Amino acid sequence: MKTFTLLGATALITSTASATFTSLTIETAFHAATGRNVYSIFANFTVSNDRLLNVFDTMNISGTMNALHTDNAFGNIDTDGDGYADVFGATGAWSQTWNNAAGIPSDSFVAIGAPGPVALDPGFTEPYGHNVGGSMVNTGIVNLSGWYDSTPSSQNLAGTTLKIKVMQIARLAAGETIYKGQLNVGYAAFGTTSPLFSGNVQYTIGVPAPGALALLGFAGLTARRRRA
Repeated sequence: MKTFTLLGATALITSTASATFTSLTIETAFHAATGRNVYSIFANFTVSNDRLLNVFDTMNISGTMNALHTDNAFGNIDTDGDGYADVFGATGAWSQTWNNAAGIPSDSFVAIGAPGPVALDPGFTEPYGHNVGGSMVNTGIVNLSGWYDSTPSSQNLAGTTLKIKVMQIARLAAGETIYKGQLNVGYAAFGTTSPLFSGNVQYTIGVPAPGALALLGFAGLTARRRRA
């Protein structure tokens, strides 16, 4: 599993002495059974009893998210009209509940803590990110949408790891492209009612692994030698 910390996020934090959100961290794992790269995005804090309240003002900055679902909430899809499903696991809910029920690690879902009941705010396309009446699930998150925990409790605390899961994105590893998104997190110290806000923090998925970057560098070096 690879972990990437997004540098520069600290500069975006609300200016207050009690602000303890520091950055977003992305943990990447390859799920061989489905050929998917699974990106887990965490909000990092400095105090164990800080709690995450909500995520909002999501934005697609560049590229396409291409998030895949595994719960099949609305069944598989016959895209070519031959009577046989040819897209599997592409339809499903952004709700974390489906993933927990199925126990599938290669799903895409939004989360605050794990496990825990996640509610979607009115700005999130219903139901749970689907294009109503469309033949395909919305594989991204609609701009300015968000979610929150309807019954915040211990799973929302930063705890000993000092991090709380915000969302998970599963994508096909083959031919993967780079996607950049942005979000804002609301949080508070345990026992307080005054929320704090992170400001807009960006994250990137689909970055080539270090080994791939080395191969690209080698290819470029080889090309220069041939031209010489």
